[in-house]
Amino acid sequence: STQSSPDDARHTTLKRRMAAETTAFARALRNFLRGPSDDDVLRGELYELVSAGLMSPAQAEATMSASNRPMFCLQAMSATLRRADIDSMNMGRIDTSISVLVDLTGANERIFKSPIPLMYTRLLARFLSVFLVLMPLGLWQALGESWNHRATIPATFVISFFLFGIEEAGIQLEEPFSVLPIEAFCNGAIAAAADEMLAADGSKVFDEVPVV
Repeated sequence: STQSSPDDARHTTLKRRMAAETTAFARALRNFLRGPSDDDVLRGELYELVSAGLMSPAQAEATMSASNRPMFCLQAMSATLRRADIDSMNMGRIDTSISVLVDLTGANERIFKSPIPLMYTRLLARFLSVFLVLMPLGLWQALGESWNHRATIPATFVISFFLFGIEEAGIQLEEPFSVLPIEAFCNGAIAAAADEMLAADGSKVFDEVPVV
């Protein structure tokens, strides 16, 4: 939208606001995946945008109060788009991009809220427990050369440690968002791209005519 809107103070403000709402959407989606423990972080990020004059305090509070924060941010982007005086073709393209984000957000929420059946986790835990309880019987003969078969104890401990670690990794993979570096995605990729586009547009470098 940086190249499709008129070049005046009002539309410059709208472009900066659209970029801010885009980064707010990405961070609100991260907050949805992380859960309530991320609320204070999101609030601080929103008020950074307020301090920069890119969002009103009322909008920041409304975002925090929304039951679906990512969708609320997308609605804010649509509202900002409707304020811009751009031609219908470009507006349609931008609106289509927002609609795609709405669809992807809905699909993301459905995946996130579809839990792995508890039976799978319980079956694995029970099988692993029975296997490790009986494992010393299998190691008894194999480690018979050690004094009084005492090597069976540390061998069982080491094998149990690694097998339970594999089980824990599998459980973590069912919901990996608490350990993934989502902040790096939001701050290093999305926000940086938006800032770069605004900086390039503000530099007027695209308006220069090459000298032949």
